[in-house]
Amino acid sequence: MNQTLSDNYIHGDNLLIAYLDLCGTKLIYSKCNLQQQIDRILKVMNNVIENVLNTFDDESKSIFLHMYADSVVIAERPNSTLEDCADKFLNLLIKLQYEILMDSESSEIYQKDFNANPNRKSLYMPVLSRALIKRGRYYGLIIDKTKMDNLFSNFSLVGGPAIVEMDKTLQGLPMGTYIDASIIDEFQIEKDRLLDVAGHPLKFVKPLHDFNTRHSIFSPDINNRPENLDDWGKRLIESTGNDIDFKSKLIPWIDVIQRRRQIIAKRAKKQRGND
Repeated sequence: MNQTLSDNYIHGDNLLIAYLDLCGTKLIYSKCNLQQQIDRILKVMNNVIENVLNTFDDESKSIFLHMYADSVVIAERPNSTLEDCADKFLNLLIKLQYEILMDSESSEIYQKDFNANPNRKSLYMPVLSRALIKRGRYYGLIIDKTKMDNLFSNFSLVGGPAIVEMDKTLQGLPMGTYIDASIIDEFQIEKDRLLDVAGHPLKFVKPLHDFNTRHSIFSPDINNRPENLDDWGKRLIESTGNDIDFKSKLIPWIDVIQRRRQIIAKRAKKQRGND
């Protein structure tokens, strides 16, 4: 077998990593047909790429963007001269999470057997996500020219202990952006925007105070008047058929935005369901 490889990669023992985990993917896999799954992830990736380019522009050569299963990984390249990288990662993730959610709000999904049972009600399943920023060991590899017995393909790999740890850390947490407490000094952030996570060395980061601009952010109701944040959340939950897992991930985020919650807690393992 003839084989030629041309690769690009980064690796490091203490790289700054932003990890965006899409929630409820197992539920989507079990209920949606394949094309809907593809459409869902393509919509997410369009948002990711657009926001990354808008955030970094010419500095994009200082970061490495990768997919890990159903998650997005953004890593600062070793020896990068990128200034304020932690803050840029943070602002990007907060904005990106919201835009992914809003862009998917009206994404209708059909049960796999919808064609056989056309009277079965379809559901809407907006895309919730959790994000974490920390430092750790990481590698990313792209093999962009591969020839194996005349079969042309491309392969990519991403891994390292930090990715596994970040994925595990986010399990059971509600929607939101989190930072590892050990790197707080790398951020220029007001202390009143940080919320403790019970029993874990993490901080939940509240959006900026003007994030909850109800007259410009949230969708209009049937009377063409802006909804308040609680009504908007209630409508999203109802659109999912009152899915308990969806509700448990969304409501704490809404409470935090409105300064009604003083601490974030992970759900018990037995209650995580389609995390």
